[in-house]
Amino acid sequence: EVFKGVRGSGLMLGLECVLVNGDGVAALREQGLRAVPAGDNVVRILPPLIIGDAEIDEGLGMIETAAATLSTKAAAG
Repeated sequence: EVFKGVRGSGLMLGLECVLVNGDGVAALREQGLRAVPAGDNVVRILPPLIIGDAEIDEGLGMIETAAATLSTKAAAG
């Protein structure tokens, strides 16, 4: 488990991280998702205001891929 929860509402969302949030930001950016650190253990996601359902599905896939990559690195390291 890399992300343990979601904070916020609407498009103002943050993912609570189990690992260092900088690692989460880097993994999400590698997938092409815009993200920034927020607080000690939160990654803020920055979707465009005109995002559609297809883009949301694509973004969720990117988050899943980033989480799997981080989980694999954590298990190996």
